[in-house]
Amino acid sequence: MPTLSWLVRACHPEPTAAVTVLTATLVGASGGNPLLAGAAVLSGQLSVGWSNDWVDAARDRAVGRQDKPVVQGLPVATLRRAALIALLACVPLSLLMGRYAGAAHLVAVASAWSYNARLKSTVLSFVPYALSFGLLPSVVTLTVPGHPGAPWWATAAGALLGVGAHGANTLPDLEDDVATGVRGLPQRLGRTATSVLASATLTQNSHR
Repeated sequence: MPTLSWLVRACHPEPTAAVTVLTATLVGASGGNPLLAGAAVLSGQLSVGWSNDWVDAARDRAVGRQDKPVVQGLPVATLRRAALIALLACVPLSLLMGRYAGAAHLVAVASAWSYNARLKSTVLSFVPYALSFGLLPSVVTLTVPGHPGAPWWATAAGALLGVGAHGANTLPDLEDDVATGVRGLPQRLGRTATSVLASATLTQNSHR
């Protein structure tokens, strides 16, 4: 039971649930299969959340992040195994939505993995967020007969939301990230500029 509880906490449950429910709801409203879409997106989100804590394990332990299960005793090997199993499940589940929607979703998941694996510590750290969130509207629309891409404004709104989420997500741990060598765009901009950027992009998105 402690391992199961730790895995739930390590998957970043709030954003995982939010993205899964939102996407499944929109697919269902568009006439698609919400359960299948929910399963595909959930597997992708689980793989992203678990891989994030797996890759960051050494840094989280170095700064004593007690909110992280891997610091409290969850083995890194368990996180790695869970992330890879979820990723393997994500491929067929995504393709069952249709090859176009499935391909878009897999690109979004791969983009998020690229953030965890490398881009988090570069000036391009915002790109995976912009790409993954920008693709989500198309994941929905590509399930519709005819497979239309999402309107440009929906893609732009998703990308802006992603950039804002990236900035907001880094703020609580900004100093710890810098101390352990993470030098993404928010860490380079600093707390004040990142706060302004996150607020501006999220506010602009809410007005669309």
